[in-house]
Amino acid sequence: MKKVFEKFSFAIWMVCIFCTLTLSAQTKKQVSINGSIRNNKFTSVSLYQIGKDAALLQTLPIGTDSKFSFAIEIDKTDFYKLQFDNNNFIMMVLQPGEKIEVSTDANDFIRQLDVKGSVHTAHIFRNQKMMIANKEKLDSINSMVNKEVASPKFDSLRAIYSTGFDKIKSSQDKALRAFILQNPTSLAILFLSDALPVDANYDVYSSVDSTLLKTYPDNYYVNNFHLQLISSRATAIGATAPDFNLPDTSGTKISLSSFRGKYVVIDFWAAWCGPCRREMPNMVKLYNDFKNKGFEILGVSLDKTRDKWVDAIKVEHMTWPQVSDLKFWQSEVAAMYSVKAIPYTVLLDKDGKIVAKNLRGEELYKKVESLLQ
Repeated sequence: MKKVFEKFSFAIWMVCIFCTLTLSAQTKKQVSINGSIRNNKFTSVSLYQIGKDAALLQTLPIGTDSKFSFAIEIDKTDFYKLQFDNNNFIMMVLQPGEKIEVSTDANDFIRQLDVKGSVHTAHIFRNQKMMIANKEKLDSINSMVNKEVASPKFDSLRAIYSTGFDKIKSSQDKALRAFILQNPTSLAILFLSDALPVDANYDVYSSVDSTLLKTYPDNYYVNNFHLQLISSRATAIGATAPDFNLPDTSGTKISLSSFRGKYVVIDFWAAWCGPCRREMPNMVKLYNDFKNKGFEILGVSLDKTRDKWVDAIKVEHMTWPQVSDLKFWQSEVAAMYSVKAIPYTVLLDKDGKIVAKNLRGEELYKKVESLLQ
């Protein structure tokens, strides 16, 4: 009888633990978002949860008092978006239980945006506002340079402006790196890779990778970021470039490793990419000047239509090898090399090791020239 009671007690205990864990996993807390818009011109606002796909949670009319109010229940920290129209939206990271106040001016949406009560979202916009201010300074410097093109002092003025440009960029990079190290659990980190490229800042991103994974183990973007870091490490400067094997325009497979013994530029491009097409005269000159000196270009197209790809090769006079799986942005090779935008280049030495990435124009030409000397 005692053993039966012990088994029964154990079963009840296990059920209770299961119930407790289940309730804990499903516990939700309300998040409130109250907003006001000066000079309002919007008629409604929509709240989306952002994951692999965007899920519309609710759309509300904006009152005659230019205010709105959402109340939702969530059980974990995640990404959301407040959408006012196609051009005006707020990316947010919401935590269960937060009470958030949003205010802005419809005539100057981002600069006037103020978000209180959401730590992660405040991080996002603190960094964004700094980058906007710096971009305005850089645009101003660039404008001054363009005005002085005809000046006899252009070269000396350009050097001064260039120093100012580098100083602003260096200061911003330093601030963003410090932010990452000081806030290793902030999901705002995932918004920085455009301004602070992963390839050039692998050390600082990798230092917080395990913390982000541990804190948000099932978050779609955190896991994607982790995979990006793995890919970045595989294609870091000094690493042997991952081999691949793709068909050329005739369907014949060409492997990257078949070019060992030559310096090689892997050129990611596409027929539909305007900047890529504008860069092609530079690539043609690069190829014609060095093709007989132990140098090769391998074009990897992110096209999805064979005819357009082939036509562009002819029109742009690209006489070097070209390959593509015609999978657009789903290209496995583009993912392998962490290509987020094109044109994008990867420069390899004779042993297939990566010596430089994302160089273009004169900068790429001089780098290749120096290697071949």
